[in-house]
Amino acid sequence: MLDVHAPHGRMEGLRDFLLHLLTITIGLLIALGLEGCVEWQHHRNLVHEAEDGMRGEIAQNLGTATALQKQIADHQKELDADLAVIAGLRAHPESKNGQLSFGFALEGFTDVAWKTAQNTGAMAYMPYQSAKTYSEIYDAQTQVYSAEELVVNDVVRAAAFPSTQGNDWRPTPQQCDELTDRIGELRMRLMLLNSLVTSLQHTYQEFQHGTH
Repeated sequence: MLDVHAPHGRMEGLRDFLLHLLTITIGLLIALGLEGCVEWQHHRNLVHEAEDGMRGEIAQNLGTATALQKQIADHQKELDADLAVIAGLRAHPESKNGQLSFGFALEGFTDVAWKTAQNTGAMAYMPYQSAKTYSEIYDAQTQVYSAEELVVNDVVRAAAFPSTQGNDWRPTPQQCDELTDRIGELRMRLMLLNSLVTSLQHTYQEFQHGTH
C-alpha cells in the first residue's frame, strides 16, 4: 500500500505547491518501481520453480516411455505366439489346447509439476516459445495415455471369449477366425501406440538436448 502524506508546514505560494507535488510524484514513482521489481522477481522465481519441476518430470517420463516401448514389444511377441497357437488348433482341432496369453499394464505419466504451473499462473509469465514447448510435450503424453487405454480395451475384448471357456475347450474354425481378427485389431492398436511412444521419446530427447 502506498501512503501519501500532507505537507507538515504551511505552503507559501505556487512554488512550494509545485515542489511538494514534485516530491510526491518522485516518491510515488520510486515506490511503484520498487513494487514492480518485487513483483517481477516473484514471477521470475515462480517460472524458475515451475520449469525445474517440469524438467524433472520430463526426465522421469522418458524412463516411463522407454518401459512402455519394451512392454509393447513383449506384448507383440505374446500375440505372435497366440496366433501360432490358434493356427495349430485350426489345423489340428483334436490336439491339446495351447496356452493363450493376453495382458497389458497401463504406464502413467507424471504431470503434477505441469498442473501446478498452470494453477499458479507460472505459464503466463514464461516466454511464448517455452510455454508452447511444455504444452506440446504434455499434450503428447495425454495422447499416448489415451492410446494405452484403447489397447487395454482391445486386450479385454480379445481375452474375454477364451477366458469364459472350460479347460477342454476346442475352438471351432469360426471361433478361431474371430480370435484371429481380434488379435489382429490389437496388433494394429499396438503399432499405433508404439508410433506415438517413439515420437514422444524423440520429443523428450530433443527437449533435453535443447535445455543443456
